[in-house]
Amino acid sequence: MDDAKVIVFGSFTEDEIRFGTSFGSVNGNGVTDIKLDSLDLASLCVSQNEASPSIQSSNLNLQVAKCENLEDRYLCEDMQVPSMSKEHVNNAHNGRIEAISDLVPRGLINSGNLCFLNATLQSLLSCSPFVQLLQELQFLNIPKVDYPTLNAFVNFVSEFVFPSGSSVKKKGTTIIVTGRPFSPVMFDDVLKNFTPDVPSGISGRSRQEDAQEFLSFVMDHMHDELLKVVGRFSGKNGRNSSLISSLEDDEWETVGRRNKSAVTRTQSFVPSQLSAIFGGQLRSVVKARGNRASATVQPFLLLHLDIFPDAVHTVEDALRLFSAPETLEGYCASTTGKAGIVSASKSVKIQTLPKIMILHLMRFGYGSQGSTKLHKPVHFPLELVLGRELFVSPAKEGRKYELVATITHHGREPSKGHYTADACYHTGQWLRFDDASVAVVPSSKVLHDQAYILFYQQA
Repeated sequence: MDDAKVIVFGSFTEDEIRFGTSFGSVNGNGVTDIKLDSLDLASLCVSQNEASPSIQSSNLNLQVAKCENLEDRYLCEDMQVPSMSKEHVNNAHNGRIEAISDLVPRGLINSGNLCFLNATLQSLLSCSPFVQLLQELQFLNIPKVDYPTLNAFVNFVSEFVFPSGSSVKKKGTTIIVTGRPFSPVMFDDVLKNFTPDVPSGISGRSRQEDAQEFLSFVMDHMHDELLKVVGRFSGKNGRNSSLISSLEDDEWETVGRRNKSAVTRTQSFVPSQLSAIFGGQLRSVVKARGNRASATVQPFLLLHLDIFPDAVHTVEDALRLFSAPETLEGYCASTTGKAGIVSASKSVKIQTLPKIMILHLMRFGYGSQGSTKLHKPVHFPLELVLGRELFVSPAKEGRKYELVATITHHGREPSKGHYTADACYHTGQWLRFDDASVAVVPSSKVLHDQAYILFYQQA
């Protein structure tokens, strides 16, 4: 295991700092240097009823300060953190993989225009069902040749350790263990597939990319590769199906509320373990004068929200706009021998909710003048409750979501700038990932108004 760091934050007094038998003095910066022969974290009180961590330390130099807020942090070097236990491995082999949400955070090295990749990966790691899926895939020996995206993610998650309780609390002090930053070199081939015109892969890239486009790319490819993996390990021919297959649509007439019928077409979609986490269904209905309503049900992995209209100030506003009826200009309909342009409207509702909902706030535009960025402030909550107006039928449960990660683009121009990610640690504290840097931030700084992508997990 590489060297790790300990982030210590909280509000406490010197008398409350009693980790060992040796106590140092306060230096000129107000930092207490403690020389420890051993640090028995197992004797500390672990938050959230977690088991005591089995973390060993030898000749540890710990710097502790009186922290007034969560942004103050001090680091301790050379702490050894245990890897996944033998019991976890045996359970995985027996099909009883445990969900381990408290992986040790690590920063990611940026070798040149890679912040879009680093921020995306850190955000996905905040989604515990996704991490559990990667843990399961670790034991399938997935080859790189046919499954480059899955292979990259499996190798990526193997760089992290999952100790049984990697944070502790002692009288207002919280210790979070973070690993040494590393380079995500395993995504070299993925990046070459993502941008074939930039052959350099992960080193010395000549330009910045769109984090949302990369996220959509890897999720689409993971979905396809998972379908092939299922076929490979079940002894059947793996089906390389795209996310949506419009050639295999089924069509039938359905009767909705108030006995109003609609011709419904459902786009064929083969579900995967990935779509079981991030996938939902949308139902769009077109109503044209003199015609029966026409409905289309289609899957989604991300919801793309327009934030440009003046009425949009919050994510809730953008969702309401997303489901509001819109007028279709120049709609051409045909009815029993008649064809022509008629007045029509279209509305989109959510039919099935995902476990983790990804909201893409459309800040980037493309036109005759090139790409532009919208710097409009859009507010979003830690807890999102979806309005009933968003659904095909009133939903009684599953409408409450909790924020687990955000991706933010910093800078005036879309083709330049910098990406960072904020992710919620399993203790409820927020960490900001700025490439190799991992910093504790209060939730008030997470809830800024310039976020680009939001990750919400069903409560």
